[in-house]
Amino acid sequence: MLDVSYYNTNPQNSKGDEMSLPALLRIHAWLPAVQHALGPGLRAVVWVQGCSLHCPGCMVPETWSTSSGRWVDPVALARAILSREDIEGITVSGGEPTEQAAAVATLLAELKAAGKNTWVYTGYTLEELLQRRDADTDRLLSLIDVLVDGRYDLAQAGSYILRGSANQRIIHLTDAIPPERVAQLTPGQIEVRLDAQGSLTLIGIPPPGFLSRFQQALVRRGLNFTADSPWR
Repeated sequence: MLDVSYYNTNPQNSKGDEMSLPALLRIHAWLPAVQHALGPGLRAVVWVQGCSLHCPGCMVPETWSTSSGRWVDPVALARAILSREDIEGITVSGGEPTEQAAAVATLLAELKAAGKNTWVYTGYTLEELLQRRDADTDRLLSLIDVLVDGRYDLAQAGSYILRGSANQRIIHLTDAIPPERVAQLTPGQIEVRLDAQGSLTLIGIPPPGFLSRFQQALVRRGLNFTADSPWR
């Protein structure tokens, strides 16, 4: 994977104050190719860093903070993603992508210009985003083919296709990804990766209770997690 980091921590000016750098994107992580777990087909996935919604039961609370993660140039990130020619699109999750609307829009514009489709998760509803009457948010929405909207709701959590709770909607803003193609995917599909250093990453939106059962199965085999969350 190409290194597109710009800063490892908050960029600061000479007075020690955080600088306003709307052209940069704060991310938690990214992967060059994920199959079906966060959108149809082979896709690059970017997890942004920072979310103010703090939904109870969120699988990735480590993405909430705006004082962690790393800054990247979204154009450089797009070029790194496009260096792999076999992907069909990009998925942006979080964190909360619409809280960095300008930078995410820059990223998506590069991918759209290269003929890739776009899939974005947000904890806000489409109606809430439109009510912002914000130029950056509107531009971001214009670059999204499929939007999965709504807060994660523990009371409505279940095994669904590419969403975590029943209130969340898969909204096709363009015809780039046909609804019937999405309907063919398996509910609760995840991808499991183990790297050479023994780090385990689970990617996707699993059904409730899966993580604890998975952990218990590993413990029975003499393995255990050393991190708070293995999810992305």
